[in-house]
Amino acid sequence: MELKLLGRNAVITGASKGIGRAIAKAFAKEGANILITYKADHAAALSCCSELRSYGINASSLSIDMSNSTAYEEITRYAIERLGIVDILVNNVGAFSRVDFLETTTQEYHNAFEVNMRQPFFLTQSISKHMRNNNVKGSIINISSLSAVRARSRMVHYQASKAALNAATEGMAAELGSYGIRINTISPGLTATASNKDQWGAKSTKKWDSRAAGIPLGRTGVPEDYAGAAIYFASDDSKWVTGANIIIDGGMALL
Repeated sequence: MELKLLGRNAVITGASKGIGRAIAKAFAKEGANILITYKADHAAALSCCSELRSYGINASSLSIDMSNSTAYEEITRYAIERLGIVDILVNNVGAFSRVDFLETTTQEYHNAFEVNMRQPFFLTQSISKHMRNNNVKGSIINISSLSAVRARSRMVHYQASKAALNAATEGMAAELGSYGIRINTISPGLTATASNKDQWGAKSTKKWDSRAAGIPLGRTGVPEDYAGAAIYFASDDSKWVTGANIIIDGGMALL
């Protein structure tokens, strides 16, 4: 069977674990070479790259603080050095916290917009310039959230930052289309990752599973649930798709 991403080069942020790692693994299985970025968990990054290389592809990692204004150009330069021309960018890194609106601090607000909006905005800008200058008909994928379109209590700052990302993605799609660059969004629903369980106060399996009550498909998401959509957006299967948002939530948005 033909590999959908054979020989293509992908940058995936925040990919040492969770959704980013699941997408990286799926891309590797389809033949893509991959650079993952991460902030501090060296062991997880090494483990991820080792797993990716087992599929016969080139995998590298870069530890970087994306709040640094020079990070975007550094990631782009390093990706070119390690991979060559970049065909795919997945803006996966994100910040999620739950706090009452009346108790939300300026620090919590700014952190949400820093990680969920500013960082993907300017990394997309940097990688898009590289794609344009090299005549690459690339694909960019932003990982947003169901929360951007469905309000919940105790996460107003988070919802607003993800809604801003969705709006920016549509604007970018309108501008970048003339260069043949596509940009789309995946919006996960409630997903079983360690950080999510911590924020929802549901570290025990029983308590977490109780949150699946009422979800039409009967369970919360797992990181692997989003890999198929990522492959679709990254591959030629979606060559005439841009500015789209796929909500993957087990039907939560219907409730």
